[in-house]
Amino acid sequence: MKKLRYFLPLFLAAFATLAIMSGLASEDTLEIFGNANMDDTINADDEAYIQGIIGGTNKPTEFADANYDGTVDEKDIEQIRQIIAGEEKNLTIMQIIQPHSAPSATREPVTVPLPIKSIAALTGTYGPEMLCALGEEDKIVAIVNDVKKRGELRAFINDTPEVGKTTEWDMEKILTLKPDIVLAYAIYDYSKERKILQEAGIPLVQLNFHVPETYKNETRKLGWMLNKRERVEQLIDFEQEHMDFIKDRVKDLKDEEKPRVFGESYKDLQTGSGNSVSRAIEPCGGINIFKEINGTKEIDPEEVLKKNPQVIIKMTFLTYIPQSGYDATNSSQMAEKAKDIMNRTGWENMDAVKNSRVYILSSDAASLHPSIFNSYVAKWLHPELFEDMDPVAIHNEWLQKFLGEDFKGVYGYPLMEVK
Repeated sequence: MKKLRYFLPLFLAAFATLAIMSGLASEDTLEIFGNANMDDTINADDEAYIQGIIGGTNKPTEFADANYDGTVDEKDIEQIRQIIAGEEKNLTIMQIIQPHSAPSATREPVTVPLPIKSIAALTGTYGPEMLCALGEEDKIVAIVNDVKKRGELRAFINDTPEVGKTTEWDMEKILTLKPDIVLAYAIYDYSKERKILQEAGIPLVQLNFHVPETYKNETRKLGWMLNKRERVEQLIDFEQEHMDFIKDRVKDLKDEEKPRVFGESYKDLQTGSGNSVSRAIEPCGGINIFKEINGTKEIDPEEVLKKNPQVIIKMTFLTYIPQSGYDATNSSQMAEKAKDIMNRTGWENMDAVKNSRVYILSSDAASLHPSIFNSYVAKWLHPELFEDMDPVAIHNEWLQKFLGEDFKGVYGYPLMEVK
């Protein structure tokens, strides 16, 4: 039997470099071991590619070692066949982990025994919502505090045990529950928790479902782990359709046609590069007046006045405005917040205030479906371009299709007319 053997850390680093240099790697690459030809799926083409590696006609790639044993051989072909049939006993995925304090991301493989029957979904509300959207809510055995406040999810997880905060877990309780995996954010450092979980034989899987740039890849990884591949593609297609709709409408705008926008975070006079509203401004045809800011920063109100935004979008959620999101019965608190912003000292001559273009938007509209959030933003920035787009209808479509629920509540204020 002809084999290729590698010392594993060198194997991964070398293959990643080779894949990039050869042009095989892309943002659409399915980052699961077994995707030997580095496309967006695992199929018979990967079997053939492995044969080429063994025969010396194909270059090794980062994900060619399907069974992740440090050797590329016929056993990897058998693993690929099992993956295709949904009969694999384990699956190794690549995690892209970058805590807020880290200057760059690290790539860390994790192997997960299959099938997965129980999950501690500790990725805030995003993990539980993703599992519910995939129809896997019965696998959720633990969540973090406050998830039950999300009205959209309450019916699915109302009796699920809580095991602490997003960044402060009750490890004793988690170990008692014995989940098959723990699902967590990739934006926090859980190295201490990982060590404890590893000793108990529980894999820690870190994925981000809330970042538009990584949504497709991260969602696919979970879908393949849970053998929910078709459902995952439906989620991805929904996002792609509505994101592309916005992109197509704003692509030819000149800079002078793009409004200057102040995207305010949850806290007053605070903005940040990583929040949903800041990420949405440019893709929706606006100019972010604080684009140069990395991370989160307090803003001098005089600096906002100096930049004179034409639009202000304030992000919120129920901790800051209780009457927001799914359970809101009216828009009075959102309206009051918009009024408070317009009444800030010295802001009466600001373009956004003079023209009453101050908007409030719940981050629950973003969650793991940023296309919905961006639909609100795009319509506010360019009402004439999006007069036929209805963010509420788009939101309702997602809720009905993926959670089996009808839209209710108040996510954005004020809403604009649909023609």
